[in-house]
Amino acid sequence: MSIRKHFVFIVFSVCVYGSLQLIPLPDYIHPCSELSDECFTKATMDAIPGIVKGIPEAGIPSLDPLYLEKNISMTLPGNLKMTFHNAKLVGLSTCIPDKVSSRRKKRTFVFDMHCNFTVSGQYSLLGRLLLFNLDTDGQAKIKIYNQRIRLEVVERVVLNKNGEGHYKINSYKYKADYGTDLKLNLTNLIRGNPAISAQVLQVLNADSQTLAKDFGGPILDYAIDYAMNVTQKFFDAYTYDQISYVPLTEDFFEKEQE
Repeated sequence: MSIRKHFVFIVFSVCVYGSLQLIPLPDYIHPCSELSDECFTKATMDAIPGIVKGIPEAGIPSLDPLYLEKNISMTLPGNLKMTFHNAKLVGLSTCIPDKVSSRRKKRTFVFDMHCNFTVSGQYSLLGRLLLFNLDTDGQAKIKIYNQRIRLEVVERVVLNKNGEGHYKINSYKYKADYGTDLKLNLTNLIRGNPAISAQVLQVLNADSQTLAKDFGGPILDYAIDYAMNVTQKFFDAYTYDQISYVPLTEDFFEKEQE
């Protein structure tokens, strides 16, 4: 065999061998063998702390803290515009699943959970707040307690060319109640007057539910989108047979398009 043919054979063998190897499933992933809310809830609770730390061998990045890679803008009451820069979200590891269920016929998973979040970063503020016309910036920290989230994920199982089934996310939606409490802290709110700044913050914090919705909505949109992208990476890395012991009938599989 010539050197060139020998090299091609080695490369081909490595590619074929690599394609047949499955990434070992982390020991904190406990596949369910039955369609019960109890099993899905327990499995999700066991998996969250490990997954949010990241799985490097599967290309899964850390989710806590989650660094927001784009500016997040929102409009507050009174046409007051706030923008977050270089922000980070801490708290995805605190999420506790209250109930996780599978609506098998609809190919939907429903996650009911609650979390505590802290968002921090730089902010800019432009507009009118109470009696003040503001054009300011500084450091921001927002703490949201007991934010309840219902996330519905529609999925399917696609069979690849190697005969391996993988989950694919078709769509997802969520709703949230924005927590039982929110604490907002903004530095340099009223330039050169920390006493008045403190009083204005006290007024803002008095209406925590409105604030939580205004502040939390755009940030939670970003976090959910990011988490779903990471979830798809997880599904791409591990086969259906690795992460679920519930048998699937043929009508649940779709073949990968050529």
